[in-house]
Amino acid sequence: MSAYDLAVGIDVKSANEAAAAVYAKLYPQLFKGSTHVAKDGLEFDVLWDVTAAPSVDFVPPPQPEEIVRDHLAAFEAPPGVTVEQLVAGYLQTLEDTVFQLKMDQVTMTIRGDGEDGTDQITVTIYVAVESVGGALDLRPLKATGTTQNEADEWFLNHAILPEAMTLAAEALRGIQLPKLSFSGVSLTPPAIKITPRHAVALANLDGSPTPTPPFPDDWPASSFFALLSDRAMLRVAQVATRDIAGKRFGHSGSVDIGIGTAKYEATAVVDALDIGMAGGTDFAFRGRIRGNVNAGIRIGCTTFGVNYTLYAAPEPSGTIALSIERTTVRATTKRPLNTFVLLIRPDGNPIEWILSALTTPLLQVVAAVFSPLITKLFEGIAFNVWDIPSIPIDFRDVHLALTPTDVHFTSFGGQTAIEGTARIG
Repeated sequence: MSAYDLAVGIDVKSANEAAAAVYAKLYPQLFKGSTHVAKDGLEFDVLWDVTAAPSVDFVPPPQPEEIVRDHLAAFEAPPGVTVEQLVAGYLQTLEDTVFQLKMDQVTMTIRGDGEDGTDQITVTIYVAVESVGGALDLRPLKATGTTQNEADEWFLNHAILPEAMTLAAEALRGIQLPKLSFSGVSLTPPAIKITPRHAVALANLDGSPTPTPPFPDDWPASSFFALLSDRAMLRVAQVATRDIAGKRFGHSGSVDIGIGTAKYEATAVVDALDIGMAGGTDFAFRGRIRGNVNAGIRIGCTTFGVNYTLYAAPEPSGTIALSIERTTVRATTKRPLNTFVLLIRPDGNPIEWILSALTTPLLQVVAAVFSPLITKLFEGIAFNVWDIPSIPIDFRDVHLALTPTDVHFTSFGGQTAIEGTARIG
């Protein structure tokens, strides 16, 4: 069994395309600015200009313990917990959930004390993907940087990096990572796995534990992918078709049987609907039909009553196939159904000559009414399995979205896979 029921991932190329699109829309509004600082009794204006789009790197950050210790420097450990335990726990939590946002071409200008100088610097922001209450958030943990002039490090550390953290926090809040969900089926809060090539969110069906490491390092090569377990797809199908079981049909009328006219009342019920996987992206289903027919014929001053049990043989069965309509995974019945026949079986000990005269015409009229209704019910099965989500990016007056396109079914590692291209626009 898979360690997860749903895994959704995008590749680092898509993340970089999104970063470039945001930069193109927001430069110089976001990526150029200034701040005022005091150093050794002197006043300085520090200006920055990010002259090229930031890049995203899914490679784990170097010296993660130093980052964690710096991040927790002002945090007081609760009673009974040592700083070392806190650092160790934090490192384990962040092991698969941190990526780097890099700005490798930044011009820093320092003005003050009659001087005006520039330096080329780099800034790297370490960002954690956090799973909280079923939602995913992006939170900057730490900013680091380098200068070409060692004398400018103070301005980098005390002016540029704090501003970079503030702006990163504001910008990242505008990236609304969607909750993982199936149509009508609840999932656990997601877990995160960041590999050098992909960022992946994983969840299980509600009622199971949240997926836990170790997670695979090997994922589909597409810029967007989703992997679905058979268990998850089957649960969606069972939930989506649960109203079919219990579906009731009723009919009443009269039929001429030669020796008189019989009045009848008939009921057919879908007693149960069994659904299983049929291989690939298909489900197999079988419906159990049960019902009864009550007929009465008046001969002279006596009314003779006959009761029948109604059933189908063989039971109606067929296949539900998955398809993708734009970004919606949809399930519909493959036509035609198997050939089934409705039958009636007498209950009790009716009078033989009434039974023989009544059964055939009664079956004909009941089957003529119920068979098309049952066929239409099963051939009309249709439901949405999953709406493939986009990632909205909203910052100030910029509104973009990273949207899966050209999605199609494939197979990966024995699982049903959906692969496509993630496009920004």
